[in-house]
Amino acid sequence: MNLSPSISNPQNLWAEPDCNICVRQADGTVVKNLTPMSLFPLSEDNKNIVVLDANQQEVFFIDDLQQLESVLANEIQVALLRNRFILKLLKIHKVSNLRTPAEWKVLTDRGESSLIFSSEESIRRLPEDGALIQDSQGIRYLVPKIGSLNSFSRKVIEYYI
Repeated sequence: MNLSPSISNPQNLWAEPDCNICVRQADGTVVKNLTPMSLFPLSEDNKNIVVLDANQQEVFFIDDLQQLESVLANEIQVALLRNRFILKLLKIHKVSNLRTPAEWKVLTDRGESSLIFSSEESIRRLPEDGALIQDSQGIRYLVPKIGSLNSFSRKVIEYYI
């Protein structure tokens, strides 16, 4: 399968019902059930999107969703969200201790949860006052703005950063 370095002709890319992304390649071959993945999902959500086939091979690359018609761009954004699993951490209720490993009781955008914070390398600062935390099971928690958290949550995160 030939790789298309970038989307040069937007008419060759379309979405069918249920966000089924399809592309017509230069040789006329139609490839369906494509999966869009953002290369930089936390910082450039709508740019640098690679479109993969069922074998995880790159089929297409989109520099910027704004290049596409709004309906297609929206369908691709919905598919991107479906493939992303990052919980937003809203509040830290309790921390078993400040040494690792530690159990954190937290509130996320999907409800109450607990996580095992296994090492100081499991947290990293993101641009614009954000943070990304990965627990011992590989589940990622996004803190969009550390400064918007309550004081206890902010102090815990800032302790490790």
